[in-house]
Amino acid sequence: MTSAVTLTDPERRHFLRYTDTAQWPMLRRFPVSAEMHAELLAQMLASTPATIHALLGSLREETRTAATRLLTDEPYRQALAGLPFAPGQRVIAVGDSITADRLGWFELLAESLALTGVDTAGVVNLGISGNTTADVLERFDLLEAAAPDRVLLMLGTNDARAHGRAERHRMATTRETGRNLRALADLITQDLKAHLTVITPPPVDQTRVDAFFADAPLQWYAADVAEVAGIVRETVPGAVDLHASMPADDSTGLFETDGVHPTPAGQRFILGRVVDHLRAVSPSRDRW
Repeated sequence: MTSAVTLTDPERRHFLRYTDTAQWPMLRRFPVSAEMHAELLAQMLASTPATIHALLGSLREETRTAATRLLTDEPYRQALAGLPFAPGQRVIAVGDSITADRLGWFELLAESLALTGVDTAGVVNLGISGNTTADVLERFDLLEAAAPDRVLLMLGTNDARAHGRAERHRMATTRETGRNLRALADLITQDLKAHLTVITPPPVDQTRVDAFFADAPLQWYAADVAEVAGIVRETVPGAVDLHASMPADDSTGLFETDGVHPTPAGQRFILGRVVDHLRAVSPSRDRW
């Protein structure tokens, strides 16, 4: 195997943290074996399937360790027990890399539930890195195929993503974001008859973003992300307002060096807000 790519294992692990080829729309519509996915990733990262399996295993172990630690906190265990998820329900997360993150909030939730003895076969992460609201609308057939009873939807960060050097063009206007969110909300609640929880995008750490993307033909602006978060609030009243509650200054330790992706600590912060919201606004008598 020859490749121009030279990567270290930590760099490969970082890529795998946000990349699950099994969720790519074409490969969900035309599935291949798990070994084929490992081979694909190995080819992409100039590595071997064995190394890919080992790195994925280390990510799973890190998530399991973090969830185990979370479960030592009695209020967190009680919050989990109070979630409005009935036995046998299918709970699906939809979003971008913040949700797709193998160390992220939804993976922590799924692992926490599994560690408490819940059957999590119906707890499915459909997050895909880079997704906009338009991308999720395009792959609605895959969400329908997942047969959700409850959908947790966090989008908007990539709608605010700007491309170009001399001219910066956003991936979506606020009007387009609002239209796409309204369509997704209607499709999920009316076509699928599923419960829907919408989460605003988190803020970005502008200082880190500016430094990290200084030489790149793409950028995020805190004001644009705030504008998108406002559209989410306006379009879906009662959304989890992560943007307003998550501090984004450089001292918090909640954001990675790129200023866009949450650190593991940031992901735990997100999980806490989502769990608290679900427990508060959606009571149920038939909980896990």
